[in-house]
Amino acid sequence: MAQTNSPAPQYQAPTEVAPDIFLVPIPIPIPLRYVNCYLMRGPAGWTLVDTGFHDQLAVDAWPRAFADLGIRPQDIDQILLTHYHPDHIGAAGWLQQWTGAPAYMHDVELRQLELFWGEGMAPQVERLVAFFAAEGMPAEMAQAIGHHHHQQFDLVQPLPTLTPVPTGARLALGRGQYEVIHTPGHSDGLAIFHDSQTGILLANDMILAKITPNVSVWPGCSPNPLVQYLASLEKVEQLGARLALPGHRSMIADVAGRAREIADHHQERLEKMAAATRVDPTGATAWQVTERIFRPEELTIHQVRFAMAETLAHLVYLVEQGRMVKDGNRYREQ
Repeated sequence: MAQTNSPAPQYQAPTEVAPDIFLVPIPIPIPLRYVNCYLMRGPAGWTLVDTGFHDQLAVDAWPRAFADLGIRPQDIDQILLTHYHPDHIGAAGWLQQWTGAPAYMHDVELRQLELFWGEGMAPQVERLVAFFAAEGMPAEMAQAIGHHHHQQFDLVQPLPTLTPVPTGARLALGRGQYEVIHTPGHSDGLAIFHDSQTGILLANDMILAKITPNVSVWPGCSPNPLVQYLASLEKVEQLGARLALPGHRSMIADVAGRAREIADHHQERLEKMAAATRVDPTGATAWQVTERIFRPEELTIHQVRFAMAETLAHLVYLVEQGRMVKDGNRYREQ
């Protein structure tokens, strides 16, 4: 298994990426190295969007970002959380305690948060370990992934007190009015936030520049997330957004074009997944396909978890489309 020996990511000062919207790259202890958080200046205070993990990297970075922008903790008017993944919500409870600000999340995503980080976490991890093992992953690897999830628990504590927001609501964020748009696929309740007046899209991990968001099958969640994600990409393409502020890496000016590129990527990935099952006439397990596509021996345990779950998302999609069948835990073309 690959080890991460690169130096820890360093603090980067906020930069203005749109009028009164500042990118705050919070260092994170995973290969992506930074999560894009945002501070949005409004007439009555600031909106903080996403948080990083609750670790020393974030605890050191946020006060420095506030100081760089001349923000006091009490100037934070609200905290917006785009989805439940720990690099986006981990420090939310700590930031809420520090600022006293209310925190908001799409109502569908609240179930995901509870399932993976609340009282439902322990049984969910057990289901995940059993699920991966049943799909051909070696038991030792599956157990290591379960252990890794438990290790991340402290990085999301304390959980914030959350106020749900529904699809279609309009939120005052900074100086804009943003529509809440449900775009499942990367997670079941992931939402994006679009200001039709400025064309600014808070895209979080719905679309990313140069890399593609992970689309994964998890037990107890959407059984076919890729079909949802492809539909969400169509929705993004049709929005008319002029600038997407993503959850990682660089800003996206050609929003519709990038959505099309990601959709094309998944069609190519589906063909590679199908080809990977043809090595043996009896087909292949999801783990065997993962080995052939992603080379898990070169990945961290964090990356192996997502590689396996993304493989399953593509194989499930192919089965649902009638292009493949599943016999036991083996997938083969019709």
